[in-house]
Amino acid sequence: LSEEKVDNFKLKATYFSIFLFSLCVLLNLVAELGMPCPEILSQKIYSESIYFEIPYPHGFIRKNLGGVPAYYVYRDLSTFNLQRMLSDVGVGLTFTITALTTFILGTEIKILPLIKKPVKRIRISRELLLKFLSEKKKERNDALFSENISPKKNVEEIEKTLMKSIPQPIYNKQAKQPEIKIKTIADIEEHKEPTSAKKDLLEMASAAKKKIAAIAAQKVYNGDFSGYQLPPASLLTNAKKVDQPSLKKELKRQAEILEETLMSFGIEAKVGDINSGPTITSFEVHPAIGVKVQKIKTLENDIALNLEAKSIRIIAPIPGKAAVGVEIPSLSPQEVGFKEMLISYHQQNKKLNIPVLLGKTVNGENVISDLAKMPHCIIAGATGSGKSVCINTLVMSIVMNARPDEIKLVLIDPKKVELSAYTKLPHLIAPVITEAHGAYAALQWLVKEMETRYEILRQLGVRNINSFNTRTPNKELESSLSMPIPEKMAMIVAIIDEFADLMMVSSSDLETPIARIAQMARAVGIHLVLATQRPSREVITGLIKANFPTRISFKVASRINSQIILDDSGAETLLGNGDMLFLPPGSSQLLRAQGAYISDDDINRVISFICEQAPSNYLIESFDQMKKEEYSEDVDEPRDSMYDQAKSIVIETRNASTTFLQRKLKIGYARAASLMDELEQKGIIGPQEGSKPRRILMESELKSSFQNSEEPFIE
Repeated sequence: LSEEKVDNFKLKATYFSIFLFSLCVLLNLVAELGMPCPEILSQKIYSESIYFEIPYPHGFIRKNLGGVPAYYVYRDLSTFNLQRMLSDVGVGLTFTITALTTFILGTEIKILPLIKKPVKRIRISRELLLKFLSEKKKERNDALFSENISPKKNVEEIEKTLMKSIPQPIYNKQAKQPEIKIKTIADIEEHKEPTSAKKDLLEMASAAKKKIAAIAAQKVYNGDFSGYQLPPASLLTNAKKVDQPSLKKELKRQAEILEETLMSFGIEAKVGDINSGPTITSFEVHPAIGVKVQKIKTLENDIALNLEAKSIRIIAPIPGKAAVGVEIPSLSPQEVGFKEMLISYHQQNKKLNIPVLLGKTVNGENVISDLAKMPHCIIAGATGSGKSVCINTLVMSIVMNARPDEIKLVLIDPKKVELSAYTKLPHLIAPVITEAHGAYAALQWLVKEMETRYEILRQLGVRNINSFNTRTPNKELESSLSMPIPEKMAMIVAIIDEFADLMMVSSSDLETPIARIAQMARAVGIHLVLATQRPSREVITGLIKANFPTRISFKVASRINSQIILDDSGAETLLGNGDMLFLPPGSSQLLRAQGAYISDDDINRVISFICEQAPSNYLIESFDQMKKEEYSEDVDEPRDSMYDQAKSIVIETRNASTTFLQRKLKIGYARAASLMDELEQKGIIGPQEGSKPRRILMESELKSSFQNSEEPFIE
């Protein structure tokens, strides 16, 4: 600490000296340019009289306002003086900047907070002024519109026309004529109800005004998002930054401790590059020739003890490098801001189909992936590990980079509180689903949508959704096809939170549609994201795991859970609070990163901004309230191709047993049992009653229906 204080004092003394010299040069410049000097000051400063013979005898008094040494450097040096090299203007600019810079560094004044307040006030004043002007303009346009189509004005014109058309009688001036009262249209209207013409004019005026007021909302509701604006990054708050004044010294100290620890166990190694990330610091250890890498990995607990770290992770070796990685928690963790990552993504030239802003690596690089290339993802993590925040950043990455007609969302939230804030978004196909049967209905709907899209692609002869959306539409060909062809297809992202809870309720119902979507839906732009707290083998089955190549794991409870989700250990040693291991698509190497953070206030501001432009327009009113018949398979359609043959055999022979169907149809036991179940479900045969043979229900029904149909003819 004493060395730091001495170094700090030396640095400030240097700043002060440079500032003082710059100020002296500027004062001499002012005096040299003949600036007026107060009499009180002129009597106290040093001055000297100088006499010159050339070009004519003359003398003058030179006032050294900034002191003789500074004036000597400024002008009196014979060859290289400041005035000759920089000119008076250059000297003024150079030393003004130097004086201001050293003053700021020496006093440690923060300029940005001083500038931000007036800039913010100017921006707010500008927004208020623009809002005021737009309101005035709108009022003026409304006034002009109402004046042009005013029904009162049209009625008055009709009155004048009618009065002119009535012939005026010639009266005798001497004779007293009876007073003739002519009732005008206005008088009649005082006692009568409005005529149909006036009603029509009033209705036209109100309808036109309403149409002008709601035209933007109508366009959006009908799917026209040409005027839709993406939410700006200014709606988000900046991440909190933590000062790290002595970071380099502390990292060097830890590197020395790491080398000493390895040396104490007989391992000769040197620490190379040190990467300090937001929450993790990575040391690249270069072992000497002949040192086994596995020997370093066995010292994990000893290294953590000497470095006083909560937990460490050893990568032996680092892929692509002749080094072993040792990752320890940072001394002063930094928050990874979603706003910073969003601005960085907007600045890059490469744009993704479905961008997902995940976080930052140990090296400080942004982890931005394309969900369209994943194409499906599993997110796992215990309570408090950052899983819910990751889902929020995933949803916000989509809604802040895509219009509602480009990407549609299906959100399933059994907890009923995590995703409920997104219910009013125009991106949603249906309100947030909270029930297990609603989740099953949504998955069945996605399967049918996938099949419909594949049929459209087949009829048009294109391979995937990108080719379909970039095609040149042939209206004649598309109108002649058997099904309606949309102009464009929106991508669909289905996010299922608490997947383990749904699997506990109905695992057999959910696994099949999820597997079908995961296997086939990539080409038609349908993508799945599953999130769970408990990545057990009952939840993430082998069928599901095989079709979800991209995985994200936060801190989990045990090494077994890490093996299930990542096929590797390491997730159990993570720190929590957004510390993740990311398995990118097409890679077998795990990537450690700190997840981006977005607050609930930021989410609510973005949702309000979107909902002001576009109302929610659900394609499905509610999956939770959907009846079973609406999403289940058609009960009249048999599943097995041999169903009709089995049905006729059972009715003709009046024998219903599994072994009988096996022998007659020459099929296996499993298929015969399945056919028996289907016949029972359709009401052809009765249920099993112990050792008794099954009853044939269809035969009795046919007889009763035949008898009922013959009765009227008998009478």
